[in-house]
Amino acid sequence: MLYPHVEPHHHAYLERGAGGRIYYEECGNVKGEPIVMLHGGPGAGCSAMSRRFFDLNKYRVILWDQRGGARSASSSQNPGDRERMLKHLSFTNMLEDMEALRAHLSIAQWSIFGGSWGTTMALGYAQAHPLRVKRMLLRGVFTATPSEINWLYSPNGAAQMFPKEWDVFLSHLDALREACSLQPKGAEKALKWRDILEVFDHALRHEARQIQERAAHAWGAWEQSIMSLQGVPLSSAADHQRNYDMGLISCHLFLNDPVLNSNQLWDRMHTIETIPCTIVQGQFDVVTPAQTAWRLSQTLKDCELQLVRQAGHASSDSDLASALVKVLDNWVF
Repeated sequence: MLYPHVEPHHHAYLERGAGGRIYYEECGNVKGEPIVMLHGGPGAGCSAMSRRFFDLNKYRVILWDQRGGARSASSSQNPGDRERMLKHLSFTNMLEDMEALRAHLSIAQWSIFGGSWGTTMALGYAQAHPLRVKRMLLRGVFTATPSEINWLYSPNGAAQMFPKEWDVFLSHLDALREACSLQPKGAEKALKWRDILEVFDHALRHEARQIQERAAHAWGAWEQSIMSLQGVPLSSAADHQRNYDMGLISCHLFLNDPVLNSNQLWDRMHTIETIPCTIVQGQFDVVTPAQTAWRLSQTLKDCELQLVRQAGHASSDSDLASALVKVLDNWVF
């Protein structure tokens, strides 16, 4: 299924001025085909598993943690550092980080492998720098439109399939709203995604550590509960920093970013319609339902959609992982 574990042969930080610094690593053949891995979240960071999709004799693999999260986050718990990070955190700046990394590594053109939020990044980067992208592999297509966010964070989407888990999520929401002295907005069934994310945004930026921790745990527990057909370990205390980064960055971007609060990605899809693209999509993906992948496959001219029947959203679902490895193995350059 996946290739054996490997350690990177090089890792470093790329300084990005007021926006902080970006962690990146390389593994594989230094003279191989360059490919960059774009993780999900936003804010999740790359993991050791991320390296295992690639034939390292064939590829020069670049992995990096997008700004603000994982190893690209500030090690300081100072609220001032956090607010400075958020001030410079935008979809456009994240795409500029990616282009700066490509230039820093002297790569003329690379392929992209993006999953979930990583597909949003892949599409945005390709639109901004089409000549730098050789081809794309996308898993769990997500374009961060209000309707997609609404599916994840309202009573009328994934909550319909996971009512017990959603009820637990709402119980945390009520407690966080009270702790942050926020007034409720409408009845439970009338909650909008913005109402929910605004509560979490307040809680994750609250000065009290226990409020931050409860918000991070609730955010991670809800996302983990709908991730996989095969089941994944529930969110634990050890996942706190990852959950915190994901919640904080997601709320900030989804609530505030002008690109993600528009139809800009879809309006510009014609600019990349000839870049070869393969989509591998779990048929029972509850996080990013297959409708978006289908729409993208019908929009791009050189696009193949593979629907994996026995798979959800998680790249660790065995059939999904095998399909992704097979695509990468079969690519001819």
